[in-house]
Amino acid sequence: MLKKFTAISFIFFLTGCNNLSIPNPMENTENTERMTTSVDSENEVIGIGSAKIASSGTLVATGKAVREAKEKLKSKILSEEEIVFKSFLVPADPYTKKILSPALSDLMDYTATQLVQKSIEKDTWMENNKVYVVYSISKNEILSESQNIFIQYIDDITSKFQLIKEGVTQTQWI
Repeated sequence: MLKKFTAISFIFFLTGCNNLSIPNPMENTENTERMTTSVDSENEVIGIGSAKIASSGTLVATGKAVREAKEKLKSKILSEEEIVFKSFLVPADPYTKKILSPALSDLMDYTATQLVQKSIEKDTWMENNKVYVVYSISKNEILSESQNIFIQYIDDITSKFQLIKEGVTQTQWI
């Protein structure tokens, strides 16, 4: 019981204390105000992308900025998930941790990919021959999706172990 309380407290403490500063891609205070009104930095993880508008136009530049914003967002999501997924293993015994730990990076990557697809474009603007794009996802959504995927994984391996167990118990030795 104490381990569970410690694990849950650890999650909330780190999630609550994780102070993300919003990088300012420009010096203009108007754009700083624009970003701070469109993003809740305490409750959201953000990715900001930018691209220079070349001869191919704003469509291509916007596509590049979106790709960069989503890549940065995925990186930040992975940082958040590392804390969350490791906290899921706090109450586990060393043997269980040894079984589950190798799969964590794949689970985190899968979860981050799912979350990037669910992310929301918060803002887009053009200035100084550049396109800027901001994508975000709620920290609560990160926690919820991580829990769901981790539980699905545990259910999957549990059912596979159950099938092995049933096969062994049904085997009759002559």
